[in-house]
Parts: sequence; structure tokens; C-alpha cells
Amino acid sequence: MGSNGETICSDISGAAFRRLLRTGGPVEIAELAGDLARPVEEVAAAVEDMVRQGRVRLDGDGRLAGAAGLSIGPDRHRIEIDGRTFWTWCAYDVMGIFGALRAGGHGYSTSPSSGAAIEVHFEHGRPLLSPVVLFRPDESSLGCCDNVYEEWCPNSNFFENAEVARAWSDGRGMAGRVLGLDEAAEAATRNWEPLARGLRVS
Repeated sequence: MGSNGETICSDISGAAFRRLLRTGGPVEIAELAGDLARPVEEVAAAVEDMVRQGRVRLDGDGRLAGAAGLSIGPDRHRIEIDGRTFWTWCAYDVMGIFGALRAGGHGYSTSPSSGAAIEVHFEHGRPLLSPVVLFRPDESSLGCCDNVYEEWCPNSNFFENAEVARAWSDGRGMAGRVLGLDEAAEAATRNWEPLARGLRVS
């Protein structure tokens, strides 16, 4: 995809993310086109490409229900943010969304190693002290990625501690980094800040 294609995809991700967060409901293609001041046909074609790449998710009526890792319906990880419930595609999304919004709340997940419930608590966008870690896979280890949602996101998870995370990734021959929550939050916040432009929830 050329630079113009990447630009419109980035613009769509940000606009859809902001609408999903503001409204808590699905986003019509025409609404996105209006937000971006672009022709509906151009936005629709770009969204179609992004669906194939796993960069946005649609509902049964062809409306955007997920973008930039944020979902309005049940998905892999649940977040309670400013008293509202959303879901995310991967653990890294959780860190980025809370960080960019400077939000307080809670993230809920499950360790893929043990099935244990994991909770991460946030104040002003920062995670509270916890032994929980995040595993962030290297794209090269996955041959990534024709579809980000299907191939990369399922492997970015929270674990009870670093030892469990390393055992899980080593057992799968999966290269990546085990990050403490503070380190993960700093990196992810930088990624999400452009998408969350102008939004604050606390």
C-alpha cells in the first residue's frame, strides 16, 4: 500500500476510534467520510482493505464496531473506563487506550498459560503496581502479518508474572519481549496518543 493509502487508513483508524469511544455504538461509513471530509466511496474502499488486514472490525450491518484495538462488543480483553465497558483486541491495546486517555479504570483478561483471571488497575492512565507483565510478540516471529487481528493480537497477552510469560512464549518458539506494566504503558501510550487526539475521559 502506498503512502496515500497508509494515510487514509491511519485517518480512518483514528476517526473510527474516537467515534466508538465517544458514542459506544457502531460507526457508519458515511459518518467516517463526513468526519474526514472524503468521498464515501473512497472511505468504503479503504475500510474494505482494512477489514482484510485485520485493522478494523465490522458488525453484521457493515458498520465499524472495532478500530485501533477498541471494540464495542465482546472481544479478548475487557476494559472498564470512566464507568463504561469496552473490549480490546490485545493486551497492548489496553495499555495504549488507558494511557492516551489519561483514564482511570480496570482491565480484565485471562492468562493464556493458566487460565487465571488477571486484573490491571489504572489511575490517570498509569497502571498501578503489580507483578503482572505483558508479552509483546515480534512480528518476525509470526511471519506477520496478513491479518493483524487474527495473527498478532492473540499473542499479545497479560501474564501473572515474567516467569510464566517466558515459559509460555518459549514453549511456542515465539520471539518477543516481556514488559513490565510501566514500560508497556509508556510505549503503548505513545502509539495511541495520535489516535486519541482531543479525547480525555478523566
